[in-house]
Amino acid sequence: MTADWPDDSVPPCPYEGRVPGPPHAQAPGAPYAPAQGPPKPLPAMADPPRDVPVLVRSSNLLGGFYNQFAWLWLGLTGVFLWVFVPNADVAGLWHFGGETATAPGVVTASRETNCMENDVRVYGHTFRFTGPDGVERTGESFATGRRLDPEQEVTVEVAPGAPSVARIRGMRRRPFGVEGWGGLLMVGMLAVFSVVGVVMLTVGVRKGLKANRMLRSGLLTLGRLKARRPTNTCINDRTVYEFTFEFVADDRRTHEAKAKTHDVDRLSDPRGEFLLYDPVDPSYAVLLDDIPGAVRVGEFGQLETERPAKAVRSFLLPALVLGAHSVAAWVVLG
Repeated sequence: MTADWPDDSVPPCPYEGRVPGPPHAQAPGAPYAPAQGPPKPLPAMADPPRDVPVLVRSSNLLGGFYNQFAWLWLGLTGVFLWVFVPNADVAGLWHFGGETATAPGVVTASRETNCMENDVRVYGHTFRFTGPDGVERTGESFATGRRLDPEQEVTVEVAPGAPSVARIRGMRRRPFGVEGWGGLLMVGMLAVFSVVGVVMLTVGVRKGLKANRMLRSGLLTLGRLKARRPTNTCINDRTVYEFTFEFVADDRRTHEAKAKTHDVDRLSDPRGEFLLYDPVDPSYAVLLDDIPGAVRVGEFGQLETERPAKAVRSFLLPALVLGAHSVAAWVVLG
């Protein structure tokens, strides 16, 4: 069996000046035939359904590059979300997007806030006005680089159908405005950043759920390398490669299992790689060395965590991110 290495492809990321792969890998452009030694014997794994330790299941759902990077990403973007979103006058886009009623008002106090836009201080103003319904109310408006004096008369804009929603004309109801392209761009960027984190976390969790399912009910066999190709993705300046392995299932037919990783040596055993497949749908399979939880088969066929300390560390980042978000929510919303 030979593996097809793209002769005309150049990995999109530098990798220490060599082609990723086992020591016997050839340079790009040269025919490649991976060393196919005698297949390694299958470990004596317990029959399904198996007991999957909690630490293994949890590390599959929380560990691995996609999960850990997604939690880090959500933690960093969450800082901007908690700072910007509660202080952004997003509601002003629809409250004051059309015709508004006006009423006379008076500034009762002004203050300097901790917010700045383009290195210019934002000021807050408390005002008093009598709305179209004849009821006297108070409100607060913000302006960048503009501070009014107490008792200064102002014109107040009142949202249609909501007399309590008002602002001083030319100002906004929150420290940060979202009017114009700049504000919309900021909101759009925060939304995109959040979606990227959620998508990555979804990919990682789905991979973990698949691993947990196969560890419990999958059938064990050996896959032999069929092909490997570089993708357009880089992780830590290393190209992510897609590996394709062939295996024969219980139905005596040949099936394929695929995995993507930048740590190519994990899937480069010339004797083959162990995998678990669904007996009902053999195309649904996972490679043991590609499981985020780093599982191994124990002496008596039981499943064990190969690196318990690393599995425990996989809890750390999600716990920190969730804790930070909880504190931020308590401070902002409490």
